[in-house]
Amino acid sequence: MDVLEVFEFFEIILENSFSSQRLPDKFAKLLDGREPREVKLREAGSGRGSLWDVVVVFDADGHMYLERGRKQFVRAHDLRLGHLLVFSYDGDAVLTVKVFDLSMCRRHYQDDTSSGSSSDSSSDSTSSRSAEMDVDDAPTSQFAVTLSVCHFLGKQQQYLNVPLEFHEAHGYAKRSKVVLRMRGMDWAVNLKHNKRAGGKTRSTFRYGWHQFLVDNRLKVGDICFFRALRGNNAGRGGDDGDDHELKVQVRKLDGSFVD
Repeated sequence: MDVLEVFEFFEIILENSFSSQRLPDKFAKLLDGREPREVKLREAGSGRGSLWDVVVVFDADGHMYLERGRKQFVRAHDLRLGHLLVFSYDGDAVLTVKVFDLSMCRRHYQDDTSSGSSSDSSSDSTSSRSAEMDVDDAPTSQFAVTLSVCHFLGKQQQYLNVPLEFHEAHGYAKRSKVVLRMRGMDWAVNLKHNKRAGGKTRSTFRYGWHQFLVDNRLKVGDICFFRALRGNNAGRGGDDGDDHELKVQVRKLDGSFVD
């Protein structure tokens, strides 16, 4: 049996991976001599319908990317930050995709995904729509950070930079702290403001961030997903006494999720 016909790999949707996706180097090497100029993406279980043409690009180092056309697939299937995609290759330039959302359950779509609508076939209360009702789904209301050494410096030096787009969308320049919510508990974290080139202000999680790391036993390599709670002090502009609440979910190195 051709190994490509049973080859599988996964991707986690992160902040900068909506329009382009690098495929595993092992997969690119297995295609040696059979590299396609485009592939078709298909949601698992959708039969031969709803195929999405996506252009394949190889860079000078032989890395393989899905580019033009992928963004339309992402949009039509309502893919969001933190979603896990599992790909299988059928040997005929078709990648079948399974989508798992933040509830850690697989999503099932209606036949007409081109309309952008989707529905979970399960009636379980862990469906993505139910699980995410309390958070803001706007692109500027969520961000992901892979924890690195700089996030684990000495107690008084630990910090996490808030992405500028998120900072501006939620008026962080006028806020003094945020509240991180995880595992049914809250952590108050002070915001430190720094001037950037051009006069813009940047916000950083400082005092309280250390305690959040310790209490949740976070480590280098863990991925934190931050999402703004809808309707809770989320007005643009803010003020010094207006705490902004963020729901946090963590993907551990072993692939498990904690929220």
